[in-house]
Amino acid sequence: MRDTVSTLPALPLDLDELRLPIPVQPRPPRPRPVRTWFRRHGPDVAWLVPLLVLTGFVHAAGMTRSPGFAEVEGRTVERIAAGAWSLPGDLGIAQLAAWVDLAGALDRAGYAVAAGREAMLVVLLLGVVLLWLLARRLAVPRPAAAVAVVVFAVSPLALHVHRMVLVEHVAVLWTLLAFALATARRRQPVAFAAAAAALLLAVLTEPSFLLFAPFVVWTMWQQVRARAARLALTAAAATTAAGGYLYVLLTLGDAGVPAPERWWTLDPVLVVAGPAAAAAAMLFRPLRPPAAALLTLVPLIVVPAGPVPVALVVAGLPLAALLIPATAHRLIVRLLRVRGRPEATPLGIMAATAAAALVVAVTATWPGELRPLLRADATTTVGQAERWLQANVDRDARLIVDHTIRTDLLRSGFAVSAVLPFTSFPAAVTPEDVLPAVTVATTEPLRPAPPDWTHYDYVVSTPALRGDETERPEVRTALAESTVVAAFGAGAARIEIRAIHPLGRDVAEAVAAADRRTVRYSTRQLLRNDALTFDAGARAIATAGRIDPRLVIVLGKLSGTHELDVSLPALPGEDDGVRRRVVLGGLPTDDEAARLALWLLGQPPPFTPLSVDTDGTTVIATYSLVAPRDLLPDPPQH
Repeated sequence: MRDTVSTLPALPLDLDELRLPIPVQPRPPRPRPVRTWFRRHGPDVAWLVPLLVLTGFVHAAGMTRSPGFAEVEGRTVERIAAGAWSLPGDLGIAQLAAWVDLAGALDRAGYAVAAGREAMLVVLLLGVVLLWLLARRLAVPRPAAAVAVVVFAVSPLALHVHRMVLVEHVAVLWTLLAFALATARRRQPVAFAAAAAALLLAVLTEPSFLLFAPFVVWTMWQQVRARAARLALTAAAATTAAGGYLYVLLTLGDAGVPAPERWWTLDPVLVVAGPAAAAAAMLFRPLRPPAAALLTLVPLIVVPAGPVPVALVVAGLPLAALLIPATAHRLIVRLLRVRGRPEATPLGIMAATAAAALVVAVTATWPGELRPLLRADATTTVGQAERWLQANVDRDARLIVDHTIRTDLLRSGFAVSAVLPFTSFPAAVTPEDVLPAVTVATTEPLRPAPPDWTHYDYVVSTPALRGDETERPEVRTALAESTVVAAFGAGAARIEIRAIHPLGRDVAEAVAAADRRTVRYSTRQLLRNDALTFDAGARAIATAGRIDPRLVIVLGKLSGTHELDVSLPALPGEDDGVRRRVVLGGLPTDDEAARLALWLLGQPPPFTPLSVDTDGTTVIATYSLVAPRDLLPDPPQH
């Protein structure tokens, strides 16, 4: 038998020395939720951050200067500043007040409305995030979603409306969130319940957004497959659609945004491309609910029955911005699918022509309309008028103003009861409004009508007041029976501070003419006085009798002790009024100017100046707005 050599290892003599390998299960990887989230959403964040920076920069550049302050903004900010809101009826005001109060925006802003516009910047940034989320949930690629954000944030019409302090912008946030949650394919019970809650908050913020309930339900209906669930969602959509349409039709008279012709001027591209994209989007199943929502808004917006509710325009902007690039992407994908077929060439030509026309239209219209929104200052006249009122009008004077400046005047010390918003006056009653007397039980307190126009001293004629479409006889009469004492700006932005004359404008003008004759008679003596040297402008003003009678008497006293150069510059806004500021020059030394200033301040009332300043050898004295009558002797009768 042949010997064989084993290659197996020899067994150990002691079994304790035997060590067998024991298999060990590998440790499962540690969960890294942050890393996993960034791996999935990092590209979206990389796209979204620059878009947020662009949105914030463009919106903040001039947001407190353009567009001009609107009456609806003034009412909103006034309620925030006064805390005149309650839940749940004023949920939109409460959400804006949360930022304005916590951030101290009213303390920083130069105007109260500017504080509200600061809150709108925060709302817009949140809206950009939600619009991006909705676009990605609808399978819109990132470049197209970026275009949607740019249109939503930078287009002239959107920028104009987004800067306005409107609670409807907050309702848009909740609506976008509801649409995004309604697209969920997983954990649908939780997501759909959250979508319903978001839509409820949108409706509580602005009831007109009930109009979007059926389209949110439609989006949910697209995600489910169970027949029972679809039947329930269909019933819910039908019910909310009826309620939403009825409410919007009943509120079509509530205006708050520019007229449709103004939209065309601001942004014809968005006005045309938005509805066109919505019509084309009906070809694609995922885009049908938002497209149908926008197509529903279009006839309500252009209806000729009356002014357009602000909620409809604000709600249509994100839908139009989303559908334009999303529809374009879907059409391009469908065009590529038919590549090589006979119909591909004409479709390609049509698509290229439409894209070129859109680019040309944007290039031709957007820069011209964006430039005033970014650089123009439509609020300069507001600041000038407010400073004039604060410097020249007694704090207990009674004024008729609009809401855009009322909050600022109250913050500067004017009495709440003395500064009346013009909307407090009742509208004119037409024969159609007269109905048979019906007893109706109500829990709302009756608001007493304000005193008539004769009880007020000034009316501030602003673009918001003049643009009020409600016929208010008291306001119209106050404007007619008043005269301008200060005016700022020109054209549509002009602000006039008008003194109200209870006896009528004709009587006031007759009295003013008599006062000018008296002043002209007295100033003839001053113009012949060798101690006073009037410049050409001051001589013309004095000859016309447009000089404060207190200045005539003071200059007469000074002519006996000083040789002076006299100038009569106009105060800001008072170019056509009576001159009540005098500049005295020609004094030999600075000390002499200081002594003259002290002498002016030491004069008894009513000859005490409102303020006296010195500039080297020049003295500048300013007197109060209203001078007593009968200070000068009457001219002889011829």
